[in-house]
Amino acid sequence: MSDISTLARPYARAVFETARDNSSKPNWSEALQLMSLVASDPTMKKMLDNPKMTKAQKGEVFTDVCSDKIDDAAKNLIALLAENDRLSICPSIAGQFEVLKSADEGVVDAEVTSAMPLDSDQESALKESLKKKLGSDVSLTTTVDESLIGGVIVKAGDMVIDGSVRAQIAALSNALNR
Repeated sequence: MSDISTLARPYARAVFETARDNSSKPNWSEALQLMSLVASDPTMKKMLDNPKMTKAQKGEVFTDVCSDKIDDAAKNLIALLAENDRLSICPSIAGQFEVLKSADEGVVDAEVTSAMPLDSDQESALKESLKKKLGSDVSLTTTVDESLIGGVIVKAGDMVIDGSVRAQIAALSNALNR
């Protein structure tokens, strides 16, 4: 089976283009997040994997769970995904939609993993540095991983900057072992 992100990409692009054309990006963002949560639910996963249910039945159950919180366009997307047996890729569609939305709004989402929690001054300095490097506003999401020993790892789109002490030690070890 193909990679999930590859399967999700055309759906995310089509939804994004529709949302952009109809000025409904926030509505679609909410609908896709809900669909992502529903598809990630363990009970729903079992139902989606049930070979005794038809694709149409799976789509109906999925729509019923979301029904009063989504509009007809989102219900049509659910029907299309059910028809193509793709309801399980909703989380990937939602993620790719958010990336497209952020890029359209001139914002790059960056994930920062640090050895210790960053204070507000450090976050501001990192944001400013990334803004200069990427040429866009930056939205940071930070996590802590003490195994890094020190430094940070920054992931923004396809770019990864590993400035962790753990990576520097690994590079030094590789150099010494040659």
